[in-house]
Amino acid sequence: MPLAVEISGLLGVFVVLVGAWGVLAPSRMSTLVDRFGSTGGLWFAAAFRLVLGLALWFAAPQSRAPLLLQVLGVVAIIAAIVIPFMGIERFKAMLGWWTKLSTGSQRAWSLVAVALGAAILWALLPVAT
Repeated sequence: MPLAVEISGLLGVFVVLVGAWGVLAPSRMSTLVDRFGSTGGLWFAAAFRLVLGLALWFAAPQSRAPLLLQVLGVVAIIAAIVIPFMGIERFKAMLGWWTKLSTGSQRAWSLVAVALGAAILWALLPVAT
């Protein structure tokens, strides 16, 4: 199995787990999100998206949904490029917006993360022949 597929799978599992955490304990997720409101958090967010985007792009040819993984990869790479240019104040404002959402809205967004991670994992499953 190519390295990009393995990395994509690990990151897909991470996205599912973080999303599930947000569904089950949104207040604890808000506390975690608040901690990322720093320069280090901004760079972590950008680096995570860059690694995810590149891994998805390179894993796409071996997947059952190459177009899906390529599109998600490009979106993640663009986000990785844009985040540092947002600046720390806008980044903090974006995180603050999420933490101020209602519990139901936080759970809904977390479900989106679960679905996204699950879609990545599904696309990486071997194709039955």
